[in-house]
Amino acid sequence: MRLTPFISLLLLVNNFCFGQTTKEQKFTVTVQQIVIAFSKQDSATISKYVDKKLGVYQLDRIGIFGHYNHFKTFGFSATTYPQVLFRQSKNVNLLPLHYASLPTWDCEKEVWSKKGLFVDTTKTDHLLSKICKDRNKYIPDNIPNKTIQFIYDLEAKSRRLVLYDNNGIELAFYLSYVNDKWFLTIIDNVSSDCSV
Repeated sequence: MRLTPFISLLLLVNNFCFGQTTKEQKFTVTVQQIVIAFSKQDSATISKYVDKKLGVYQLDRIGIFGHYNHFKTFGFSATTYPQVLFRQSKNVNLLPLHYASLPTWDCEKEVWSKKGLFVDTTKTDHLLSKICKDRNKYIPDNIPNKTIQFIYDLEAKSRRLVLYDNNGIELAFYLSYVNDKWFLTIIDNVSSDCSV
């Protein structure tokens, strides 16, 4: 009888750990599938990872300001879809995923600070909501506070990834965990754009 609470606790911890492992397994598989799909410019596979309600945000720089477009679907062939400057690399599917601090972009050298595929699970990035706030402040764009809050909440469920390989191939994107699934929600073309 005394062991029952202990066994219950052990089962609870085991279930919790299994749930985390499943979430991380889904994350790793999603990352691999998306990177391979980008390298092959496979719109169909990427579209499987774009939630129909959330869509995907593409971040770009226009002049000195960050800018975003929101798309409900994804495709490489149409000019209305996000243009991602990512080309096939021989070893892109072999890059291991590193859980570590993200590389930073050096505008003078025009390179990322380190090579590989990285995700930092200790930090939450709010680049898109900051772009929205800055646009309201300096342009002004009149982006509703409700929209900014929605984006901020989405970013809170997201992980930013940066890929930079030996061939100079780069890809920065965000995956968001919604309804027990990882979705591609943001493509970042701003961080490595130092144009003014």
